[in-house]
Amino acid sequence: MARRGRDSEGSIEKIENAALRLFSKQGYSNTSLEQVADVAGFTKGAVYYYFKTKETLLIHLLSRIQERSILKTAEHVRGLPGGTVDKLVAFVKLQTQWAARYPDDIVILLLTSLEFSDTDTPVRDMIHRYYDVMRSMLVELFEAGRSAGDVPAELDIDSAVLTNIARHDGNMLLWHRSGRDPDVGRVLTAAALDAVRRYGIGGGDGAIPVPRRKN
Repeated sequence: MARRGRDSEGSIEKIENAALRLFSKQGYSNTSLEQVADVAGFTKGAVYYYFKTKETLLIHLLSRIQERSILKTAEHVRGLPGGTVDKLVAFVKLQTQWAARYPDDIVILLLTSLEFSDTDTPVRDMIHRYYDVMRSMLVELFEAGRSAGDVPAELDIDSAVLTNIARHDGNMLLWHRSGRDPDVGRVLTAAALDAVRRYGIGGGDGAIPVPRRKN
């Protein structure tokens, strides 16, 4: 039984890796299960044994991306000592490390965000869940910082959260558009870290501070 379980895990991993490559390279809609099976080295029937539909496979893939990306980051950031700036710095670094290790993940996340934005499907729910985790983590971080006094009391938390998410996705998109150029990645990461350290609340692009509520 243990051997069979290991074999199943190995087969699922091969299918997962094949789908990761194909979905990120040519898009979800332009990829068939037959193509996934061929790249994974299986028959189409073998893929259907583990994943009944292409959507089921994508949902599985998004779940794995969520686990190794934002869930892992949020758990680490929440457990850190220190103030808001320290935790925002950790957020930027951890997400950068994830992108460097799994460069296709962010492509699938962004592409499916666009492709399924107007649909009422489990895939869209998975995308929303990913960003809900990020949003909740950032809200907690800024609220705790405001209570501790290291974030201005008048800070518009919704704007601060939106700014950080926009910077996160924008930097990832720019990096991929550069062909995943390491130099571009270093510049973008440095700019994001500079924004956090300079303003203490995570400015959007290293030059513009987070908007605050007007009295």
